[in-house]
Amino acid sequence: MLRKIPLLVLLAALGGCAQPGPAERAGRSLDRAADRTGDAIGGAARGTGAALDRAGNWVGDRLENGRR
Repeated sequence: MLRKIPLLVLLAALGGCAQPGPAERAGRSLDRAADRTGDAIGGAARGTGAALDRAGNWVGDRLENGRR
């Protein structure tokens, strides 16, 4: 009987971890939200950077040609 107790404890510990609890689900949800927010901010930053590059090129072209 004493040999079965560690086995029962192990099975109980593994069986209790089968389904995620509310804190784990909330953590996963927060991770997904952070990933999506980061992706959105990254896309906006790339778009802003591209617009600034175009504006800089436009100004540089005007200064090289002596135009305003």
